[in-house]
Amino acid sequence: MDMIKKALTALTAAGTLCACVTANGVSAASTMIKGDVDRDDRVSVCDIVILKNYILGRYGLNDEQLNAADMNCDGLVDNLDLSCLQEAVLESGKKLPVGTWIGDCGGAKRYLSFGNGAVTITTPDGSSVSYRLETVNDLLIFRTASGAEMSAFITWTGDRSFVLKWENGSAETYRYLYGEKLNSSELLSGRWVTSQGRTFEINGLSGKVTDKSGGTSRFEYAPDGGDIVFHFGNTENAAYGKKVRNDSMHFTVTWSDGTAERFTRQEIEERDGITYINGILIANKTYSLPAGYNPAGILPEPQAAFNTMQADAKKAGYSLSIASGYRSYAYQGQLYNNYVARDGQAAADTYSARAGHSEHQTGLAMDINYAGDWFTGTPEAKWLAANCVNYGFIIRYPLGKESITGYQYESWHIRYLGKELAKEVADSGLTLEEFLCIDSEYRS
Repeated sequence: MDMIKKALTALTAAGTLCACVTANGVSAASTMIKGDVDRDDRVSVCDIVILKNYILGRYGLNDEQLNAADMNCDGLVDNLDLSCLQEAVLESGKKLPVGTWIGDCGGAKRYLSFGNGAVTITTPDGSSVSYRLETVNDLLIFRTASGAEMSAFITWTGDRSFVLKWENGSAETYRYLYGEKLNSSELLSGRWVTSQGRTFEINGLSGKVTDKSGGTSRFEYAPDGGDIVFHFGNTENAAYGKKVRNDSMHFTVTWSDGTAERFTRQEIEERDGITYINGILIANKTYSLPAGYNPAGILPEPQAAFNTMQADAKKAGYSLSIASGYRSYAYQGQLYNNYVARDGQAAADTYSARAGHSEHQTGLAMDINYAGDWFTGTPEAKWLAANCVNYGFIIRYPLGKESITGYQYESWHIRYLGKELAKEVADSGLTLEEFLCIDSEYRS
């Protein structure tokens, strides 16, 4: 009992113990284990003794036990099965896993990576704990650097699968995933939309994919540096590809048939009526701000970035000023309505945002020098376009992207993203909508 408590304490402390309990409170491996005659989720000497006594006519076995005892699957339980069982018990004490294996316990998945006398247990959120691995016959002993210990009996159910029977009574079935040790930094957890119209929802090394028609399927994937394998439905239905990380929010997979599929991270969250995509506050024709959102001015960080940019531009012989910064919901509504009265709604929608849809309300955007076409082509406009990214800004509505952003080219309108993200967007050559794989269209 003390050993069981010790194993449970170590597992809980490490944050890696799966809740492997069925509705009736008894945990079991997910598949029948050949040779597990006593049905304790482990193949051991006890099973040999039971099978031998059955063959000698001393014990009786129920149908489930007979199925487990039929090692060679010939429909008979005899001395051939006993020999196979004896060999299986011997092999379980000699063979150790290598590479990364995926376990499923009570619907929760985790991953064990074996190699060089160590094992790392990784959960789908990317957290992991490493252990020194020791063996005593078929007993695996896991020890942390601090001395915490847990142990499990291993039973091989095939060349590519085994069951771990933990000392607390729970059992996990593990399947071979790939031959390398898992690097948690390679995990792609999150929601990804692709250039082929598919949506991947990934948790650890498993997930669900939805195609353009709405069809779904489950998958697991195995990352190995630049190589990646997706197993759809089962390990035999595999798609192989080369993965290249483009930036913090994109990677591209070139599949074995030569086609390339671009993956875009897209975590959409709404807080207090404000939409954030991958943590970026968005205001465009699709995503609006509530009337009550009021930062009361340009936010401190973009204001400080502009001040630095303004000073550097002055040193280079250029004069920059803010012609229009923060606008309230009400003020933007007045501007838009005036433009509609003057030019009509269709025309106004190409250059002015409706109330709640203006980036100026975010406190992150500003118009430089002149909010009009006469700024375009000036020395200041050229300097701004070439240098604003160095201060964390992008030209928000670039030339030739009107159908994507929903607005005409505005050389004067910049949006603050921070230096790293602004550089990624600028280097991609994409608009913010394209970068995040979103649209900008009024719904009514």
